[in-house]
Amino acid sequence: MNWKDIVSAGKSIGKVDSLDLQQSTRDGLEAVLVTKAAAGRPQEMALIAQTLEKVNTQADLKQIASDLGTVVAAMKVKEVPAKAVEETVTLTKAQFEEMKAELGK
Repeated sequence: MNWKDIVSAGKSIGKVDSLDLQQSTRDGLEAVLVTKAAAGRPQEMALIAQTLEKVNTQADLKQIASDLGTVVAAMKVKEVPAKAVEETVTLTKAQFEEMKAELGK
């Protein structure tokens, strides 16, 4: 894309009040913006950024509410406390008898 095309597109985008796009389309534009920045193409990146400023995202509120309900339900689930674990110690018979004798004193 040459600079004249970029300037012309920038002027056209500047005249637009708003764009109605699905969230997936906006996500795609954001990905392209990052790609242009990484490729060292700042003019094209700026044009995409200017376009994104004009976007009114159309969100599926029913899906968002459902997802939020799932998150809230997961947060409300109480964590089951871990059972106390008894530690076992292995003693020889001689060690046991010695300990028994000490406790009996």
